[in-house]
Amino acid sequence: MTYKKKLAIFDFCDTIFNGQSISYFLDFLELKLPIHKKLYSKIRKRFNQIPSSDSKKYKEYLLKVYNEISKYEMESYSEEFFKTVIRNRLHKVVIEKLLEHKNQGHRIIIVSGGFENYLKYFVNEYQVDYLLSTKLEFENGKFTSKIDGNECLGIEKVKQLKQLDLNNYDLENSYVYSDHHSDKPLFDLVGNKVLVKNKQNTKWANDRYKILDVSSNA
Repeated sequence: MTYKKKLAIFDFCDTIFNGQSISYFLDFLELKLPIHKKLYSKIRKRFNQIPSSDSKKYKEYLLKVYNEISKYEMESYSEEFFKTVIRNRLHKVVIEKLLEHKNQGHRIIIVSGGFENYLKYFVNEYQVDYLLSTKLEFENGKFTSKIDGNECLGIEKVKQLKQLDLNNYDLENSYVYSDHHSDKPLFDLVGNKVLVKNKQNTKWANDRYKILDVSSNA
């Protein structure tokens, strides 16, 4: 009988990271803008009429102010953001679980709607096996203010994950960690469903979910 590796799949925002990383990243980028562009950014935010439920369009509207920023600059800001913001807002309990799975030889995967440009620094630091995330679009070394392809959210997470050929893994004994019901398609793939709880409503989760409470160290 062929031995199949187990997966430990982690959402990032509000699971590993305390908060929504894109919101923090946009606030961080805004601090880097010259005064006239900061004002432009704040005006666009104030008069934005795109509902956040139209997620991709909403984010691209907010990203418009960063159009044509160089890829080099974006890389530099992304690394600084990781070092100064992300590192300081990690849920230690979840990080401990990630490291436990790693020590057990499980394949570690981050599946996140967050942006690849800063998540890759987390992946490198913790030697995560795979990163599936939302990508920003660049042309000729300049940011287009667009998201490249689909956001890695909801069922899209499963679509991207299936590119890894899940038949090669022991899904029944694998794990998914997430805080949100939008990741139910992800939870449904595995036998071990771990709901990361931080004061949010969790009534949607039945008794098949284990609870990992991070509210005390959020």
